[in-house]
Amino acid sequence: MTKRLALVGTATLGVTAAIVLGTAAAASAHVEADATSTAANSYTTATFSVPHGCDGSPTTKLEFQVPKSVIEVTPTVNPNWTITKTTEPYTSGASSSSDEDEAGAVRVTSVIYTAKTPLPADERDTFSLSFSLPDGKPGDRVSFPVVQTCERGTTDWDQVQQTGKAEPEHPAPSIVLTAATATSGDDDAPATTAAASTSTTAQPDLVGRFLGLGGLVVGAVGLVVAVAATRRRDAAK
Repeated sequence: MTKRLALVGTATLGVTAAIVLGTAAAASAHVEADATSTAANSYTTATFSVPHGCDGSPTTKLEFQVPKSVIEVTPTVNPNWTITKTTEPYTSGASSSSDEDEAGAVRVTSVIYTAKTPLPADERDTFSLSFSLPDGKPGDRVSFPVVQTCERGTTDWDQVQQTGKAEPEHPAPSIVLTAATATSGDDDAPATTAAASTSTTAQPDLVGRFLGLGGLVVGAVGLVVAVAATRRRDAAK
């Protein structure tokens, strides 16, 4: 009976592990974005991971579509790929902008990486784009739909992930905004931060010195007592 229970327990653990590993593998199969900063209005570098091809076919091209809320994008060079960009005329709409500033202004609408040698379906690569995140509330998503072209077939990673709902089959990689941080132009915030930092570090240092001095005094007293006790024992002999 005990042996049977052990076998059943082992089988259950094996099935559970298979389910967990299968779920993790499915999740990691998506094109995902990892950003250095997620704060609204901050400058960030998003690294997109492409873990596989299209149903076993090697990847030949990746087109990253830039959302309208992102104006300027700088792609990072990948030695295995060539880079091209598509643009469109851009007008900020701000009343303070001059005609000279608006003339010839363009916005990058997509960044295309074309493989010099097709990326094998069982190998991964990464692609980085640098840009300024737009203004927004914490929890807002900035999505970058990706068209993955392979030697045979294509995959559109363009389905929007709805917060609180199940993940779609081909989700667009996205960055979830967090609260904006104080900018370097805010004169009050840095001064307050510096003052707090100074007071926080100075106090533990002062306490540490007193504790260290107290330890030395206690140690010295202990040494004197020990020497006196030794001399008394020697005298008694």
